[in-house]
Amino acid sequence: MNLQTIAGVVALLLVVAGGWWLWSNRAPQEAGTQQTQPVAASQYKDEGAYHDIEVDYPEASAKARVVMEQHMGSLVAEFKANAQLDALTPEDIEIQGLGGDRKYTLKAEVKAFVSGETRSYLYAVYEDMLGAHPNGYYKTFVFDAEGSEVELGTVLASNPNWLEELSLLVSNDVSAQYRARTGVDDLTGLLYPEGLSARMENFQNWYLDQATLVIMIPPYQVAAYAVGSFEVRIPLSDLK
Repeated sequence: MNLQTIAGVVALLLVVAGGWWLWSNRAPQEAGTQQTQPVAASQYKDEGAYHDIEVDYPEASAKARVVMEQHMGSLVAEFKANAQLDALTPEDIEIQGLGGDRKYTLKAEVKAFVSGETRSYLYAVYEDMLGAHPNGYYKTFVFDAEGSEVELGTVLASNPNWLEELSLLVSNDVSAQYRARTGVDDLTGLLYPEGLSARMENFQNWYLDQATLVIMIPPYQVAAYAVGSFEVRIPLSDLK
């Protein structure tokens, strides 16, 4: 092998080694950037003769959107299974009076909120299974700057008694709202204590709006359906 050939081989090896070094050092940064780059807002829509489904998706990082799409996709699948849309018979359609404006309906609208480096998303879900009345409930997501989900216990980690204190604050606020709506002073037997107790599942629908913690309580959790839902806003400074 002459000197010119050897020099060519060495140059080729240097190019390959340099390319490998650039890839190994830059690839993780590029992947992280892709995870935090925003994905445009969109809507999933499925409309048929006997059903109407609409789910909004907000602008969010790719990582956060995957979490929301997986959860809401499961919600849609469960709705379709409960409605048994694929098994409707002519008799079912006639008995239920399906058609026109009478449809199985699922709609999920979303709002976004900002608090420092966190992004919160509040879903208000409307579901009509053609029973006595439609149902409404909430689903919230809170993400950090990297698109990872944030737990309420992490936000309030500086207070070892945060759950008990949160339960008390929410209970007092809900009681005040109930009195204002109904004009009833004695709430004995009207509020459900278990729905306000110091349990994580009672405060799972939460989000951050600037320096305020917002707790969303759907119908039935703390009172009769006719009373409606509750929104409780608490300054974070009251809990930290």
